[in-house]
Amino acid sequence: MEAKEQETAPEPDADQAAGNEAVEEEPAGVATAEQQDEGSAEEAEPEPDSIEDQLARLQEERDSYLDGLQRSRADLDNFRRRATQEKLQSASRGKADLLRDLLPILGNMRLALQHAEEDAEAVKQGIQMIWQQFETFMRDQGIEPVATVGEPFDPAHHEALTTIPATDDHPPDTIVTEIKAGYFFEGQLLTAAQVVVARSVEEANPATE
Repeated sequence: MEAKEQETAPEPDADQAAGNEAVEEEPAGVATAEQQDEGSAEEAEPEPDSIEDQLARLQEERDSYLDGLQRSRADLDNFRRRATQEKLQSASRGKADLLRDLLPILGNMRLALQHAEEDAEAVKQGIQMIWQQFETFMRDQGIEPVATVGEPFDPAHHEALTTIPATDDHPPDTIVTEIKAGYFFEGQLLTAAQVVVARSVEEANPATE
């Protein structure tokens, strides 16, 4: 019975066998997908620049940087020139304004000198008016006098030329007389005032051993 079953086993179909052979065997001369990708990558890769091309590109970049640097330097020189010119013009205008404010004072002084021999009282009044004008002018310029007589002596603002014994009217370390006026300019000391200062008897006449 077994022998008969083996003899009657079906043989594989001829068409099916041919199909299997076709699947297993690839046609000759046809590239795989990986080979095609490798070939495309090789074709897309650019060729390296030559030394001459690289040198030309570097020279072009150098010229561009140099041109920008020269332009920046020229702009800076022009800015400095304009700033210097504007500064000089501003200083010139400031001097002109200062002299213009002084002209009325100079004119009143000339009138006082012209009438000096005619009326002494008129000359005195003229000088007082000139002095008031000059004080007003100095305040407008930011100049203020240093307070002296009756004020405590301050070595930062006062210069003691000499001393006198203190009295009830002039306590020690107070200013008795102003020899030369001092002035502040915009809050800063311009020149110190020269003064006479009251000292106690012990300080004015120190005891000798």
